[in-house]
Amino acid sequence: MTLVEAEGEFLDSTKLRIPLFLAKNVTDLGKESNHQWKILAVDIETYAKNKEIDPQINPILMIAVYGVNESGKILKEVITWRKFKHKLDYLEVVSDEVEMLKRFREIIVDYQPDILTGYFSDGFDLPYINIRAEKYNVNLNLGLDHTELQIRGNQGMKNSEASIPGILHIDVLKFIRNIFGGNLKTDSYSLNAVAEELLGHKKHDVNLDELAHIWDNEPENLVDFCEYNLHDAHLTYKLCYQLLPDIIEFTKIVGLPSYDVIRMRFSRLVESFIMKHGIKQNILAPDKATGREMEQRMTEQVQGAFVFEPTPGLYKDVVIFDYRSLYPTIISAHNIGPEGLRCNCCKHNTVPGREQFWFCEKEKKFLPSIIGEIIKRRMSLKRFIKEEKSEGKDTKILEARSYALKVLANSFYGYLGFYGARWYSLESAASTTAYARHYIKQAIEKAEENGFKVIYADTDSCFLVLGDKTINDAMAFMDEVNTELPGEMELEYEGYFTRGIFVAAKGSDKGAKKKYALIREDGSLKITGFEFVRRNWSEYAKETQKHLLELVLKDKEKEAINYVKERIQELSEGNVKTSELILKTQITREISQYSSRGPHVIVAQKMIAKGEPVPPGTMVAYVIGKGSGLVRERAGIPSEVKEYDAEYYLNHQLLPAVSSILLVLGYSEEDLLGKGKQTGLGSYF
Repeated sequence: MTLVEAEGEFLDSTKLRIPLFLAKNVTDLGKESNHQWKILAVDIETYAKNKEIDPQINPILMIAVYGVNESGKILKEVITWRKFKHKLDYLEVVSDEVEMLKRFREIIVDYQPDILTGYFSDGFDLPYINIRAEKYNVNLNLGLDHTELQIRGNQGMKNSEASIPGILHIDVLKFIRNIFGGNLKTDSYSLNAVAEELLGHKKHDVNLDELAHIWDNEPENLVDFCEYNLHDAHLTYKLCYQLLPDIIEFTKIVGLPSYDVIRMRFSRLVESFIMKHGIKQNILAPDKATGREMEQRMTEQVQGAFVFEPTPGLYKDVVIFDYRSLYPTIISAHNIGPEGLRCNCCKHNTVPGREQFWFCEKEKKFLPSIIGEIIKRRMSLKRFIKEEKSEGKDTKILEARSYALKVLANSFYGYLGFYGARWYSLESAASTTAYARHYIKQAIEKAEENGFKVIYADTDSCFLVLGDKTINDAMAFMDEVNTELPGEMELEYEGYFTRGIFVAAKGSDKGAKKKYALIREDGSLKITGFEFVRRNWSEYAKETQKHLLELVLKDKEKEAINYVKERIQELSEGNVKTSELILKTQITREISQYSSRGPHVIVAQKMIAKGEPVPPGTMVAYVIGKGSGLVRERAGIPSEVKEYDAEYYLNHQLLPAVSSILLVLGYSEEDLLGKGKQTGLGSYF
């Protein structure tokens, strides 16, 4: 995906849709990429009436395409085969589905995009188009060599992969789900949620359940669905355009085609990156494990990180420090990897708490050397990004490169302990976590020696209460720690918080791990582990919890209690919109493979019966309705639930979301419901 200069000659060829060039010499022109990619997005709408999506039976009703050519001219078109009155300048009506498929082929061939993109186009749009074309013997020879659209995969349409010779197919959902999703705040990978976060735009609001009926009986109302279809293609185009720098950076760094990169998990990305560098350094890659060796690896585990449990309570003047890229810097600094394990010359320097392991100190080995290079490159890149931003320059590509390096670096530790890795080394993975425990304990001890109260520590972070100390004292402590750290290891100052709250673990008086909320001087919140940032809680419960945390952290106790009581009353009296009570659970496998029928499975089955695709990865939304019977049996599609079960939402959503917070203040659930007596104010450290 970078620019090259080729020396050679053009040849005559009738077998290709593009010029054929015989290159005698090809030279890199640098690491820069083309900035004028010709992208075409595609989206389809299908007929579905009271049955699961079936491409053998149900036709495609419309196909939308959206693209921008080299001169900036927009191509936007919706092709359908139902005649109706309209004023849409982008709508083309053909005689039947066969002609629509032929017209789709014609657009692709004429436009010749560099990139064809879609959202779940691997598992839905392109396989569906292909199946319908095969049904009618329509030749979809879209490739630049006149070959047909290729669909691979033998486990059904949803698990397939689509490719076109000469045209890069990017399924945006695949890249987000496999690689980029960890960089998003949204709790769903739906087109609507991702587009809203990255683009600030939502999908058009139509009821797809009605499409089949309208197609058959009210074609004059199809305009909304045509607009919806084109808007989905437009959103997909914009997402692809925005994420393309990230995709290209991963391509360049890993050294594999973009088509393969976006379909890879982290372990494969890391291994491909390692093998690319192995070739440069003449390193022979180990064979993959098979048989009993693989089975043995799958049973092995590594001891995890150290956690200093918090004491539930409210705290003033909290500062947080964390180790920058802890695991990668440990691997680099201590030369951790299978090549240097238990060398003959360095047995005296064993791993803390793992005296049976040691690593060579005299010669930098292969894996730690390349991860060290990643760390140095990213540090240098971050400084450069800061400089460029200060000058008002566009840093989009640089930030994409930084993210790619970060993902690779942070994936090394997991790769070393992954049973399928060529460079598998459980000893190296265990040594990495052992060093991590050593360094966080060392930071805690030094903090206490310097007069700070440590209230929480986990993996790479340390939370201190200033007490009678100052921020300058805290920074001096950090500098003292850093003078003793090896290699690129560094303790960084994350921030100062005026107040913080730590709650008890459910059913215990001990502090909950990874569950706290803090407030900065500017009033912004840092919330970790609470239901507010989790996907399987209703917006009503999450909003209540967030506002309650804000009130508590702003020292407005009386207002906080009154607010919760008002929310309880509002919910109990049935005055909350069902749209605020939607619950979401992700489908992780094919519906037919579920032996236990939870609420999300039952609702997914209802969605399938209405013709909606529910592939693995789908976030199913549902509301618990009022009535008798099991809770799961009362789960329904949100638009169909008329009255919610107030008791369920009170006991399983609202109260669990607020009770642990209010217990810190000394209030029980009985106090909130008017059934008990206040137990006294909580401690304030």
